[in-house]
Amino acid sequence: MRVKITLSYDGSAFVGFQIQKNETKTCQSVAGVITRALRRVNIDATVVGSGRTDTGVHATHQVLHIDLPVFWNDLEKLQSHLNGFLAPYIFIQSIIPVDASFHARFNAKKRLYRYILYDGAYQPFLANYALHVKALNVMKLNEYAQVFVGFHNFEYFKKLGGGTTKDERTIFKAGAYRYKNLIIIYFLGDAFLRSQVRMMCGSLLKVCHNELSLDDLIAQRERKMKVSTTLIPACGLYLSKVFY
Repeated sequence: MRVKITLSYDGSAFVGFQIQKNETKTCQSVAGVITRALRRVNIDATVVGSGRTDTGVHATHQVLHIDLPVFWNDLEKLQSHLNGFLAPYIFIQSIIPVDASFHARFNAKKRLYRYILYDGAYQPFLANYALHVKALNVMKLNEYAQVFVGFHNFEYFKKLGGGTTKDERTIFKAGAYRYKNLIIIYFLGDAFLRSQVRMMCGSLLKVCHNELSLDDLIAQRERKMKVSTTLIPACGLYLSKVFY
């Protein structure tokens, strides 16, 4: 039986989602920890995620699929057992049966990423979960984020060595807003290149802080010149939702 698993995780505890060679207790991936937890309940399955997240990147609603052996049909019991093994950094929210053709990555239609900023007095307990920044004009930040909406070639907004997939992507919505004492930048797109969201957020902050102009940002989007390749820290980035 194929099942769809929705989970959240604290990315600060992991070297990313994808299984790494020679993992250790101090160098673990999300998929690696889940794979080992599955083996403890006699499930030898390949963990397939909706997408990879880098070292330090969090998820509130990551999705994966696995194929269960026939003897595992009590999904509530399975969820309870796995959560006991995965605590405190991973939590499975649901396990539901799906069609055998379901694929967590290839069937995904949209992905929502959020980046969390904090422009107040330094808070050490936020260090792994939000980026401390200078005071920001959130209305301007929201306005500048609209530059990325639409179908574009994002070749100049990906990390070098970011794979050989196509660079054309569609961003359906983008923007920024203040939520309580935090600032949230969001991007809803069909898919994203390696480190694309972190690079886009970094360039937006530079425009807000008058280190770049809006025209500079548009020129990079149009691949006329590279003006910013800064990757802001992974601590503020969250894979928030995957749509099917």
